[in-house]
Amino acid sequence: MEIVNYIQEYYAFVTLESLAETFHLSSPYLSKYIREKTGMTFGELVKETRMRKARALLKGGNMTVESIAISVGYENVEHFNRLFKRMYSITPMQYRKGE
Repeated sequence: MEIVNYIQEYYAFVTLESLAETFHLSSPYLSKYIREKTGMTFGELVKETRMRKARALLKGGNMTVESIAISVGYENVEHFNRLFKRMYSITPMQYRKGE
């Protein structure tokens, strides 16, 4: 749980390598451990965490979609939009408007 909590706190910039270094584990071991404990890969867990935070920011504030994308760890807003739409079947703006 400590590893998952760390990912949820530092989701915007955490990498598998930095996480492994923080917990003094090898990247391959940590990757396998996360998969066993959560049923998701490291990348899937980070993406889910980022998207959950993005949804909260879209509903709860007036930040631009670009600012939200950057704040949750995506430098490219188009990439963020594609991932969001793939996960939720609507664009971030449609989500914000409640469509």
